[in-house]
Amino acid sequence: MTIEPQFELDRIDRRIIECLLENASLSNAEIADRVGLTAAPLSRRLARLYNSGIIRQAVIIDAARVGLGLQAYVEITLDRTTPQVGDRFIQMVGRLPEVVEIHAVAGDFDFLLKISVRDMADYKRLIWQEFDQLAEIKTIRSTMVFDSPKISYGHLPE
Repeated sequence: MTIEPQFELDRIDRRIIECLLENASLSNAEIADRVGLTAAPLSRRLARLYNSGIIRQAVIIDAARVGLGLQAYVEITLDRTTPQVGDRFIQMVGRLPEVVEIHAVAGDFDFLLKISVRDMADYKRLIWQEFDQLAEIKTIRSTMVFDSPKISYGHLPE
């Protein structure tokens, strides 16, 4: 499924987005200078990009620096794959703060979750106590993250 953009991104829009992807802490004045605009046109373009949903603002926490030393990706296979079962699963795991991402996927499993916890004991508690309450789960398969040498929050197609 492809989503058509609400409007075409021109060269300047693309450059604004690239600047933000490189360094989201740039001031509007710095971005304006880099893309060759003054403050007012840059503000209008940023407002349009944010209002359209093309770019979103978020706070990204460095998990290790706040004591969340274990990251894992968890593959979940549900007992049944009906919309009601999937929606209930999403609702239940979405309430858990340790589940930082939920992806519905096609393939050998139904959902891919990103988990952020303090340590292995905390992970065990999450799996054995919280996930055990979800009768819809058929299988759980975990992959622990050792390191994340590259994390990107998007790119623009050419």
